[in-house]
Amino acid sequence: MSKVAHRLHSALGLRTSPSIFFGSALLVVLFTVTMSVFPATVQGIFGKASSFLRYEMGWFFTLSVTLLVLFAVALALSRYGQVKIGDDDATPDYSGVAWFGMLFAAGVGAVLMFWGVAEPMNHYANPPLGDTKPFSDVAADQALAIANFHFALHMWSILVVPGLAFGYFTYKRKLPPRVSSAFHPLLGDGIHGPIGKTIDIIAIVSTVFGLSVSTGLGALQINSGANYVFGLEIAPWVQAMILAIITGIALASVLAGMDKGVKRLSYANIVVATALLVFILVTGSTVGTLRAFVESLGGYTANLPVLSFFNDLHHDGQWSGDWTVFYWAWTVTWAPFVGMFVAKISRGRTIREFVLGTLGAPSLFVIIWMAVYGYNAVAQDRATAPSPGTGGNLTETIVEEGNVQAALFEFLGALPLYQITSVMALVAIVLFFITSIDSGALVMDAMANGHEDPAPRRQGVFWALSVGAVCASIILTAGENGLGALQEVIIVIGFPMMVITFLQILMVIQALREDAGAARPVRTRQWKQVLPAEEFVRRVQEGELDDAEYVIRPEFDPDSAPEYETHTPQTFAVRKAQDGMPLRLVAITGGAASGTSIVADELGLMGGVVVDADEINRTLLDSDVAVQDEIRSVFGDDIVDEAGTVDRQALGRLVFSSRDARQRLEAIMHPRIIQEIEIRAREAGPDSVVVVDAPLLAETNQATRFDEVIAVASPVEHRAERLMTEKGITREAAWERLEARVTDEEREDVASHVVTNDADIESLRAQARQFWEEKVQPVIDEAHTTVG
Repeated sequence: MSKVAHRLHSALGLRTSPSIFFGSALLVVLFTVTMSVFPATVQGIFGKASSFLRYEMGWFFTLSVTLLVLFAVALALSRYGQVKIGDDDATPDYSGVAWFGMLFAAGVGAVLMFWGVAEPMNHYANPPLGDTKPFSDVAADQALAIANFHFALHMWSILVVPGLAFGYFTYKRKLPPRVSSAFHPLLGDGIHGPIGKTIDIIAIVSTVFGLSVSTGLGALQINSGANYVFGLEIAPWVQAMILAIITGIALASVLAGMDKGVKRLSYANIVVATALLVFILVTGSTVGTLRAFVESLGGYTANLPVLSFFNDLHHDGQWSGDWTVFYWAWTVTWAPFVGMFVAKISRGRTIREFVLGTLGAPSLFVIIWMAVYGYNAVAQDRATAPSPGTGGNLTETIVEEGNVQAALFEFLGALPLYQITSVMALVAIVLFFITSIDSGALVMDAMANGHEDPAPRRQGVFWALSVGAVCASIILTAGENGLGALQEVIIVIGFPMMVITFLQILMVIQALREDAGAARPVRTRQWKQVLPAEEFVRRVQEGELDDAEYVIRPEFDPDSAPEYETHTPQTFAVRKAQDGMPLRLVAITGGAASGTSIVADELGLMGGVVVDADEINRTLLDSDVAVQDEIRSVFGDDIVDEAGTVDRQALGRLVFSSRDARQRLEAIMHPRIIQEIEIRAREAGPDSVVVVDAPLLAETNQATRFDEVIAVASPVEHRAERLMTEKGITREAAWERLEARVTDEEREDVASHVVTNDADIESLRAQARQFWEEKVQPVIDEAHTTVG
């Protein structure tokens, strides 16, 4: 099969992956032929499977989509929200207006044209929640809330997650634009193997069927509209002609490409749809519509928690199976194509922009749309009802006769300029479905190819024709049950795609953890267990007390502290530790060769007792046996010779080239250095001012131990030159040392005072003297005054 596929691939002049292209094509052709030859058998199989998934597995669809919403919002608000879809320096390819236009056109625009009037009217006549009375005010409010629920956040979340997966793995990890690429954290190179190819075939076939259902609904609606406007017969052959026309225009758009075809059609699409929306707002109940928008926004928000988990428990899931499950299964089948399309036009935006944009803006537009169409439809139906609490003309057509596809045109027929608006509606519907087919064909071609570079146009043409062929096979063989047949097929196809989409959540999280790093757990102080005094004494006497674990007074482990220590609890042990400390404890920090020692010397001349952290570090390395043994155990014998002396040059080369090695060394040295600094500070006496030259203060998160922290800032180029001169090292080695440490900005964040070393030494010394006069001398004077 593989050799045959490759020979056929070459003979046709294709540039795609033969196994994926021909595997998908074979399934599409097989369904089309089988549906045409054995329609009753195929419909029976899909009908039974659809019924099981609707009413027995509906809970899975409901729960999965709600979890998609929660995941998308949580991810956008998390630290990963700032990650870009693409390289870190990427910028968006499309403006906000163009971006939104293509989002809406490729997403739910076509669906809203079909269900904008029909769905609110159905729920108004048959309210599913509680004991709500049909045709009541409560039923009208609930109808708008339910319609918003089906087309706003939840529907768009089904598109957002695949879009995130496509965008991240295609433009960040530079993997092929395929659904299988999203499983790279799990499959690794297996994305190119049988499992990966199977996933891609399922995704492409799913997209064909999803678009076929959308196009089929469009054909039914266009046929109904043409019947209202032009008296055209409603029949399968007419719908087939409509399909042929739509597919033909879509083929022309495919040949024109993304920017010339899809982009221009999207603009025209959104303009016509918006113009129609504004017309209804103006000619309908304008003030009532505005009230409806505000009230339905609140109603949607209030009902969202209930609807998100609603399964119609007490009626065996009948309503949710007929409505919610159908919508979610339908949406997820074209989620691969919309997700890839949305990812493509969103490259360069952050995850936060992507999620909030694709959830927020379209959802708000949906609420406006439903307020305009849904509220005015209810108002129109009430105006034609024979008596309060009963249905009117729209109820009769949509609910009683089941002629859903005629809903929009009967609604427009009661408004002025019907001949014009109905034609506008037909144009909008046609444009929506053309846009869906051409963008879907381009995306399916990219998924089959594994790249987005120019490919033979005949490939995109094939996918556009596939959508039309599948749709025609269903409509022409289903007869009057065309809508029901479309729904049954889509629910069966939607189930495996929902599983794949849900798994993409885990893949995106894992990829972000791998590339951006996981947030470290919050580090807190570890407190000891407090016992009442009498119990403490009792356990001491009985020899059962571990005094390292139990205390009488509240106390924390002195070795534990938050990552960024800003406040220290004033426990008995802390107050005791502060006794005997100097009058003022000043730290000086800065990068290598920044001039911290010059500032320390000047403060020493002003009266400060200078403690050099680097000198303590050298002493420990040279003479502390425990330190030497621990370094040998961590870094090996090459760092410490037989006499126990640490080779500081070898150690320096290691830690400056490895962040992990540097952190391990800091874990060994810093606690001992801090301990020695405290010992020397106490030795200086309570009336002294101790100045600690501590270059690595920011790295060790010890700034809160000091009363004042001076950060010495110096241009990095100057520091590199000084290192080369003073240490006799190469330029590369100098920059390696500088880049191994935190930036001046990070040091300044922990500092209370900043001095700049960008001129001569005297200028730096002058800044040190000014600091002493402003920050230290007043403290000394106050202490002397108090004593006196």
